Amino acid sequence: MSVSESVTNSAGPVAAGTAPLAATGHEVRKYDFINALRGYAILLVIMCHSGYAILNLPYPVKKVTSAGWHGVQLFFLVSCVTLMMSWRSDERKNIASPLAFWTRRFFRIVPMYYLGAGFYFWADPPASGFHLKQLLASFFFINSWHPVLMPTVAGQWSVVPGGWSVGDEFTFYFLFPLMVLAVRNLRAAGIFLAVSIFAACVANTLGYNALFPSYGNPATANFIYFWLFNQLPVFALGTILYFTINRLRDSQGGAATAIRQWSWLLLPLCALLFVAIAEIPVLPQYFAIRPLHLLPNLMAMALLFAALSLVLALKPKNIVVNAPVCAMGEVSFSAYILHFFVIQSLEKALPVLTVESKGVAAIAAFLCFMSLVVLCTFIASKITYEAIEKPMIRLGARVANLVRLRNDARPAIEKSAA
Repeated sequence: MSVSESVTNSAGPVAAGTAPLAATGHEVRKYDFINALRGYAILLVIMCHSGYAILNLPYPVKKVTSAGWHGVQLFFLVSCVTLMMSWRSDERKNIASPLAFWTRRFFRIVPMYYLGAGFYFWADPPASGFHLKQLLASFFFINSWHPVLMPTVAGQWSVVPGGWSVGDEFTFYFLFPLMVLAVRNLRAAGIFLAVSIFAACVANTLGYNALFPSYGNPATANFIYFWLFNQLPVFALGTILYFTINRLRDSQGGAATAIRQWSWLLLPLCALLFVAIAEIPVLPQYFAIRPLHLLPNLMAMALLFAALSLVLALKPKNIVVNAPVCAMGEVSFSAYILHFFVIQSLEKALPVLTVESKGVAAIAAFLCFMSLVVLCTFIASKITYEAIEKPMIRLGARVANLVRLRNDARPAIEKSAA
């Protein structure tokens, strides 16, 4: 899923007669490593769901492919970093505005998300039928606040597959302007992380105890894993990553130099640690008021992704920041929405890969199947990105500029009237 702020000129081409807006409008420098990180995030998610499709994949391999679901945590990290970059850039221009920020985010996410909901209702109608409450919960992004709405309860309509992460992300967008004003430096980011972990432990424990009698363990445990309280520390880690990148990116000594010099070793080490965390699942899945639960699996993966992000930020010119991965990252939000349908379609079309292969043949089948999923998803996502996302991003930027200019003009009008 990429539901992160585009680190580029979100206004796109400027229409004639709007040059003053372009000079002072919302614009952020583009970084290839950001798109690469998004690309790896969606590839991890696709790896996870492609692995589920190969029924007889050997269990050690299945554990690694299943760990790809933590690509969502990489999305959250990148989202926080890019939103911080965007907001601080606007602050330097004295144009930061919560309303303009929310406007851009609305146009960035909602059009493709709503179209995805309509597409899935047509392509794969829910067995339970249309349910207005479920639809409204997803459309107002409150679906991540109850097991029935998410849903983790069996038999409920999932309006958009994987929509829980979009609900979490949108809730974070709502809180972001307040958070970014409070978190002004690395020390404040550390405090935010500590507070978010404490809040997650308390909320998860209380939430589980309150929901378990009604929904049982699987639905309740899954919900507690997915909801924002449990994911908030990952966003908080993103603020630490942002300040760390800023501090080290232009540095030519100390830790920055060491990271650049040893990047050739650090990058494969990150991959090995990913496999190790996947193969040795000793950590719990969510925060709780217990010693081991202070570092659940998702946070271990998030720390690993933060390390990877820092290496790529300081050493962006390397083999892992390449054109294909960056291209996948650019269309990652569409890819997140569409890859579920691509996998379902290929499962039906290629049972020889998904059902009949076993052992080593199943591993080969997985590699072939995932390659096909990535290719088909990219083609479809490139089309929707160009036809839907980009025009809506440009429209959102223009509307946000109008909102900002209207707000800026109001004090001057009031002063003139006085």
